[in-house]
Amino acid sequence: MLKKMVLIALTLIVIVILSACRKQPTTDNNDPVIVDLGIGEVIGLEDGDFTLNEYFNPLRDVLIKNQSGENITHYLKVNGFVHYGKVGTYNLHYSMTYGEDTIDITRAIHIKEGTIVKETNTRNIFSPSTVTVGEGSYKTGGDASIDHPVNPLFIEPYLLDKAVPSNGWWTSLLVQNYGGGNGIYTNPFRSSFSSAGVEVTNNGVGFVQYWNPDGYNTMANFALALPDFHMKSSDLSTEYRTQVVDYSDTIVSVAMRNNQSLADQMVVTYTQGSPYIFVELANEKSPFIRLASNGVSSYEFYTVDGIRINGTSYVGDGIIIKLVQKHIGYQTSRPAQVGQPNYGDRYFLVSTPNGTSFTFSNDNHPFGLNNKISMELNEGNYYSVASLQSISEAVYYHTHAFNKPLKGDVSYVVDYQKSEVITTYQTAYQSLNNNDESSMLQFLMPHHYQQIVDNNLTDYSMRTIRGTMKLLEGNQFQTALSFHGVLPAMTKPNSSAFDETLMTEYLQDLASRTEINDTSNFLNDEGPYWNSKAMYPLSQGIIIADQIGNDALKSELIGRLRYILTDWFNVSNASDERYLFYNEAWGSVYYSNNDFNTASELSDHSFTHGYLIHASSVLAMYDPSFLSDYKDMVDLLLRGYMQPVKDDYDFAYLRSFDPWAGHTWAHGFATFAEGNNIESSSEAINSWVGGYLWALATEDKDLKEAAIYGFVHELNHAKTYMFDYSETIFPDEYSDYAQVAGILWGGKYDYATWFGANPTFIYGIQWLPNGEYLSSYALNEDEMSRLSKIYSTYLSAKNQQIDTWYANMWSIQAIINPSIALQQFNASLILNDDYPSDLSQTYYLLHGLNAYGQRNTEYIMEIHSVVASSIYQNQQGQIHAMIWNPSSSAQTVRFTTPSGDVISVSVAARSFTPVLLNN
Repeated sequence: MLKKMVLIALTLIVIVILSACRKQPTTDNNDPVIVDLGIGEVIGLEDGDFTLNEYFNPLRDVLIKNQSGENITHYLKVNGFVHYGKVGTYNLHYSMTYGEDTIDITRAIHIKEGTIVKETNTRNIFSPSTVTVGEGSYKTGGDASIDHPVNPLFIEPYLLDKAVPSNGWWTSLLVQNYGGGNGIYTNPFRSSFSSAGVEVTNNGVGFVQYWNPDGYNTMANFALALPDFHMKSSDLSTEYRTQVVDYSDTIVSVAMRNNQSLADQMVVTYTQGSPYIFVELANEKSPFIRLASNGVSSYEFYTVDGIRINGTSYVGDGIIIKLVQKHIGYQTSRPAQVGQPNYGDRYFLVSTPNGTSFTFSNDNHPFGLNNKISMELNEGNYYSVASLQSISEAVYYHTHAFNKPLKGDVSYVVDYQKSEVITTYQTAYQSLNNNDESSMLQFLMPHHYQQIVDNNLTDYSMRTIRGTMKLLEGNQFQTALSFHGVLPAMTKPNSSAFDETLMTEYLQDLASRTEINDTSNFLNDEGPYWNSKAMYPLSQGIIIADQIGNDALKSELIGRLRYILTDWFNVSNASDERYLFYNEAWGSVYYSNNDFNTASELSDHSFTHGYLIHASSVLAMYDPSFLSDYKDMVDLLLRGYMQPVKDDYDFAYLRSFDPWAGHTWAHGFATFAEGNNIESSSEAINSWVGGYLWALATEDKDLKEAAIYGFVHELNHAKTYMFDYSETIFPDEYSDYAQVAGILWGGKYDYATWFGANPTFIYGIQWLPNGEYLSSYALNEDEMSRLSKIYSTYLSAKNQQIDTWYANMWSIQAIINPSIALQQFNASLILNDDYPSDLSQTYYLLHGLNAYGQRNTEYIMEIHSVVASSIYQNQQGQIHAMIWNPSSSAQTVRFTTPSGDVISVSVAARSFTPVLLNN
């Protein structure tokens, strides 16, 4: 181990020049302070002996920390390569610049003959038991009476020292060999594993196909399931085993091994946004590429310089593959017509070490074409493949083709004064060909470059189903997203149109629909998601009852909400049907009920958990004993999807969230051909709202900042991709008919839902539950205009007639024009709809939006340790901040005006009150 100011006299040379790096954390009162940070500790860069044919990861067991103990390994660059399949000594150079500090280390890696031995780490050590936590309890260690997920069997044991991730873009690889052959989407690539090897496909922009189920017009933008080519090693059997050997925030590496063998014949590294897929091999003479024959007219091969290769062999450091007139889609039209096929050329760059021998041959091609490319890499054991728009791009991409990403890290800093989240995307990488003249490349997605801090993008781009991707030279960039606050509800409408008597009647109706002894209502449903159809209205009802001063109703509703929450947070006896289970194999929490496969596939955790967390946060405000009795149980459930600390043994970091894609994935394993998916972006947003409110109630700074980070990114993702606020994502063939994606997948998006093609469902699933957070869809005039167009398109699809989910649709109408929403409001329509318990919160929300107006972002509340706020401006120009203080003491809150003045406001303990900011 190397520490700062320590030189280890082995065979390596260490130069650590120590100075200072500036960082701005915050104090308890949120004032910025300046501290000096430098490189604090360097671990794992000694020379070492490693076993032949076992993949060598240059960053395995390497850890660099700053003086605050933070992991900064992702700032490293590594030069050189290790041929793990050939005995010898290989020198790797490790370097890092951290502020003014640097590391400069040369490390000797000795590959030696030997027997590969794997660790015996296991995560199944808990005995079956019921664990008591405060006044609550949960089960762990085993429970044959409920459903459980399969264990993560296809991952290296050394990676089991922290909770195993799920709900990702690659997590099918953890539960099935080949990942079940399901799609792995990195943008721009689609890939998968099969007996044929590693599929590599450029999906391009796909095409839009239309359907007409049950008389509803629906559609999807997707690509044909026609691979471009497969990569494999001739040392691999027809059937082999895949194993995850490394992963980080944006990267996964997968080994391919023959059955009953631990030798890593081939290792594939995927990186989100990378123009390349990297391959390393135990045998440099074994790789081959088999080009697809289905849907391709012919093949052409070129040198990197663009010169046509006409023979059957070539020696160089790379080639260009052209798939001539590949079948890429169809001409389609409504309602469900499929016409002539569309064709287009596909170009790929294969970059290899100098002196690589390429041989082109026929491998059972139906027309005798040379569809197999065999390679002898000779001077290395690695190569990369990239997708090109044209042959003219090859030289540029080839120059950068040997910079392999090693560790991707996505981190964030919350600026309390500006109420802004700065997200940093940093990647440690390895220059395989030891070239310091070129840098790493990465494609940024629209949600990256639309919010980028310093725009230093190149002129290279690529159009995909997710929109146009733009190329960045470098291994780091930052985005900035503002946080304009969020609340569990609105304060009492200060308008004469709001009828408190009628409001009371609606609350009484809510109480009648949530009777504890009524086993047929949502409150007593066996599934936690369906319980949310009672919990969310109850939490809203408690706030409303408090706001109108009806203590009796408030107390009654508190009792109902406490009943259902404590039922889930307790194991009462052996026959109990509602309780939580902690699964140590994954480091995950799920329910005794398996609705929506929350247990068996770890699916929908953020959605379902989020409802319980949201309800717990509201209950904690109005029933302090609940907070003291069940805080640890709520924390247990919350950390099942919102663990704010990385590399924790008990819980995976932000389990359901993809930090590169900027959104939640719904399915735990992503075992679908199109990759993972998300349907209800609004329920994902609501899960962050719940976490934020709980963080305020418990004064948990790390959790609060994680919730703010997740909220702003999830909201930005919904605007960018689910609703295409920039109007640059959906192709015309899609946007001519719809302004929403009902389900977003790794490789497509559907104008549909899992449960029907009714446009009300497709739009409405993005707008539930109907709470105050929905106003964040229109934070300024441009967003209001876009939301108006979206809602107008929905109404056009329904011939201007809402047919169901009135509560959700009227809530959006109220954001746009509350007068129209109030005119349309009809209690009987909600009472006879799917979710009649939404009546009281809908009436209240509509009148709140009518009274307080639209969101105002010119005034900013400095982020507070325990207080939340949202700011609105009504038609009279009055600007109100609604302030939620769940703490047991009065708090002072600071607001910054457009002119830069600071307004300090004091709010009472356990209060929810509006404050006028302009007189």
